[in-house]
Amino acid sequence: MSDDPDALTEDADLSRLLEHYQELAGDDREAWQDRVMAWGGAGPAELTRWHGALLAAAWVEQNTGLTPVLAAGEVPRCYRVTYAGRQALRRLHSRDD
Repeated sequence: MSDDPDALTEDADLSRLLEHYQELAGDDREAWQDRVMAWGGAGPAELTRWHGALLAAAWVEQNTGLTPVLAAGEVPRCYRVTYAGRQALRRLHSRDD
C-alpha cells in the first residue's frame, strides 16, 4: 500500500478508522490509543486488514513494547497517528471542500 490518500477515499472504513484514532488523540501527537477491537459489524479479519493498511502506509505507528497493562481481548496504548497520517487526512478533507 502506498501513502496516497486515494486509499482513504476508496475505503471509507479505513479513513474512518484513521479519523477515529486522530480524534481520540486530539492535538496530543504523543498520545497512544487503545487498539479498536470492534468496529461496527466488521470481523477480526477486516480490522486486522485495516490496521495493517494504516501501518503499511505509515499513517499510524505501533507501540508493542511498552504497553502498561495486559488484559485478555485488549491492546492498550497500541497506536498513534503519525504526521503522515494527519497529513493524509488533511489532504482527504481538502478534497471534500
